[in-house]
Amino acid sequence: MTKDKDKDKEKIVKLRPKKPIETHSQLNRQVGGEHYQNAKIQPIELITSHNLDFIDGNIVKYACRDKKGESQIVRYQKIIHYAMLALELKCGSN
Repeated sequence: MTKDKDKDKEKIVKLRPKKPIETHSQLNRQVGGEHYQNAKIQPIELITSHNLDFIDGNIVKYACRDKKGESQIVRYQKIIHYAMLALELKCGSN
């Protein structure tokens, strides 16, 4: 692996500052709020780095976000709903 490729790999692995250095990155853009952009690492980065599927990704997404106007009750109901979907669809439990 060349030195430049090693540097690029390091950029991906390291936690990024609140505003990424790459000004044209889609991680700088969010439609409908800033509840993901203010995190040290956005849920999409964690989800993709761990190759999580849709259901597990949504559990992570709802667990990480602090959406303005969304109560803690609703947030945890969403997490529980996706956990129950996982039990039903991935584990065959009804």
